[in-house]
Amino acid sequence: MEKNRRRAPNQHHLDSELEALESGYFDEPPTERRLPLVVLGEMVIMPHMTIPLQVPQGKSYRAMERAWEEDREVLLIFVREAELEGYKSTQPQQLPPIGVIARLEEFAKLPDGTARVILEGIHRAEIDGAVQIAPFYRVRCTPVFDGDAGGMEVQALMDTVKQQVDEFVDHLGEVPQEAVQFVHRIERPGHLADIVTWGPAFDFRDRLDILNSLDPVERLRKAYVVLARQLELLKLRAKIQQDTKEVLDQSQREYFLREQMRVIRRELGEDDDSDDPIDELRRKINEMDAPEYVKSQALHEVKRLAQQGMNSPEAGVIRTYLDWLTNLPWGEEQHSEISIVEAQKVLDEDHYGLEKVKERILEYLAVRKLAGNKMRSPILCFVGPPGVGKTSLGRSIARALDRQFIRTSLGGVRDEAEIRGHRRTYIGAMPGRIIQGIKSVKSNSPVYVLDEVDKVGTDFRGDPTSALLEVLDPEQNSTFSDHYLEIPFDLSKVVFIATANQLEPIPGPLRDRMEIIEIGGYTEDEKLEIARGFLIPKQREFHGLEADQLTIDDEAVVQLIRKYTREAGVRNLEREIANLCRKVARKVASASEPGAEEIATTYSINQSDVAIYLGPERFNFGLAEERDEIGVATGVAWTSTGGDILSIEVLPVKGKGGLQLTGQLGDVMKESAQAAMSYVRFRCKDLGIDPNYFEEHNIHVHIPEGAVPKDGPSAGITLTTALISAMTGQPVRRDVAMTGEVTLRGKVLPIGGLKEKTLAAHRAGIRTFILPKENAKDIVDLPEKVRKDLTLIPVSSMDEVLKVALTAAVAAIAADPASATHVAPPAA
Repeated sequence: MEKNRRRAPNQHHLDSELEALESGYFDEPPTERRLPLVVLGEMVIMPHMTIPLQVPQGKSYRAMERAWEEDREVLLIFVREAELEGYKSTQPQQLPPIGVIARLEEFAKLPDGTARVILEGIHRAEIDGAVQIAPFYRVRCTPVFDGDAGGMEVQALMDTVKQQVDEFVDHLGEVPQEAVQFVHRIERPGHLADIVTWGPAFDFRDRLDILNSLDPVERLRKAYVVLARQLELLKLRAKIQQDTKEVLDQSQREYFLREQMRVIRRELGEDDDSDDPIDELRRKINEMDAPEYVKSQALHEVKRLAQQGMNSPEAGVIRTYLDWLTNLPWGEEQHSEISIVEAQKVLDEDHYGLEKVKERILEYLAVRKLAGNKMRSPILCFVGPPGVGKTSLGRSIARALDRQFIRTSLGGVRDEAEIRGHRRTYIGAMPGRIIQGIKSVKSNSPVYVLDEVDKVGTDFRGDPTSALLEVLDPEQNSTFSDHYLEIPFDLSKVVFIATANQLEPIPGPLRDRMEIIEIGGYTEDEKLEIARGFLIPKQREFHGLEADQLTIDDEAVVQLIRKYTREAGVRNLEREIANLCRKVARKVASASEPGAEEIATTYSINQSDVAIYLGPERFNFGLAEERDEIGVATGVAWTSTGGDILSIEVLPVKGKGGLQLTGQLGDVMKESAQAAMSYVRFRCKDLGIDPNYFEEHNIHVHIPEGAVPKDGPSAGITLTTALISAMTGQPVRRDVAMTGEVTLRGKVLPIGGLKEKTLAAHRAGIRTFILPKENAKDIVDLPEKVRKDLTLIPVSSMDEVLKVALTAAVAAIAADPASATHVAPPAA
């Protein structure tokens, strides 16, 4: 740190002015000065004040550095330095009219590039203009000194201001007495006004206003006004605090007096306090249709409320809890008789197809009709891809039962308190979603749909699926305990229905408490019927169109299904139909306006019109190969949108026996490819393949589309068939698709998602479908049209697959290995 202290050569000039200032007499007018300019922003330093500062690099820093080398005098102004950056001339209008001439008592440079300074304000100065702008500002200024001001009025004003200072100190406290005594020793009005402005009652504008006042008496009057205003605010604040304390004390006093009056009336037999909220709560509880343990708990809380008083901090929590207890539906409800015929009618009106699902729902309703409450109702869980109608099935069940309907989405729920509620010890505590839903419909036996139960998460706040165990267990939910209520609530009368897109993410204990009903994707014909009977009329009505104003033929709907949607359900199909309705609605609305061009008001959309309204086709659904090819076999895959076909390509090239796999394959599918390769090498002689073939060729297996991840073992027989075709040079039949896991011994193991896979094959124009023999039992669950149009061939070994998929020559070799002859490998 560099620190310099020294006496300026012309210090005697400044000292003489100070002496004149102390005496209040000047024998000649003050002379003009040219001083370096220091900009202090919103920190106002009045005359007679000494302030320490830390100054960063800039023009003000350079101005004080020069002043320290000259006579230590600087001119202070109180604006932001950035406001002077546009100053390019010496016009005085860009500078404030009044500044303060100050003396540098200390200027010490610090290692971080800043400087620590001590400034002592001397007197005001009128600013005449700038004479220098770089490397710092230098301005012309003329000192301004307070004249002699006396008289009884001025003395009275000074005494009043000093008294205000004493009152201010009494309100604030913690002010050194030395400072107060210093104020009382001041004898000049201007000096007193300048010193008082440093108090906390004055803000920047007040201080700047007093600085710009050259008349000392006027300055003191302004200081008096500011102090008077601040004193009134302080007195008002103290009065508010005192009144608040008195109100609280009065509330406690009124509570005790009210309790005494209640006891006196009870002794006199005049206990008729109908307006008392405590008694009103008691009457409401006694009239509740609820079990005795509920009333007992509610009356206990009322007793606590009466003891603590309606104005206690705990009263709000107790009142909220009592509101929940008294507004929940605790009692028995009467429902109309369940009609199976009416229920079937409702289900058929709301949903097309789904025959097995409807049958199971009707069985469920029949048991409830016959057994009543004797049998615990099972919890149904609808599992299927998006858009197949899982949630709307729950709504249809509610309509068939004539009950209230509640839907709660559990997707993304990670806090157990969302299900069980929060303890009442927490601020803002509430019951869980189950009890909230029950209260909202004012029924204890609604149809309650728990949507997306497979998407419940787990984190440090608990496991919501564990909380669902009690809700969905028919043996436990009759005494469901919510953390907020802290008393059992009977959920056994609630018809719970869960929905999920996938079964695997649902924990085992929770899955065990539900009856799983799988809902597969719709066939193309089913989608067509749903669009014709449900979606088109619904969207036409929503868009204000009459039946004769818009018709969409079947070919156009099929075009929407194949080229503009890719899904197992019909949600996106409904969106595309709504898109067509919007475009037609715009034309119909425009035709009705005056002055519009003549536009048709009836529209019939056919297959060729779809692209005009909706733009180019978005999807190319899987199609069978155009001809039989070598090394290309057609497989099928399950997807979240229902299913699709995929072509597995095998290409042998000259090499050293390597196996290359591409197409974003998962670990399981890579292992299937390696197992298929091992099987082919083991059966090479039986299949007529030269054993040296594998050491002389690299095998490249590719599964388009390369950007789509693929995994699973069900492509095992497809991989094996494509490998054998590529190595023997025999093409694979284009009209055959297959699925099944293969073992090293060539056995075919069962797979899942048969319905979705056969639907994809049927849509692609496949005529023959090879499936594992153990999946033959699932054929009865396939749609009738799929069973009719596809030739379904169950197989148990790769030999049976080759007989169907490859040409007759290789099929014969597979059937009789003794007839095999080595075939030349195809040209690389």
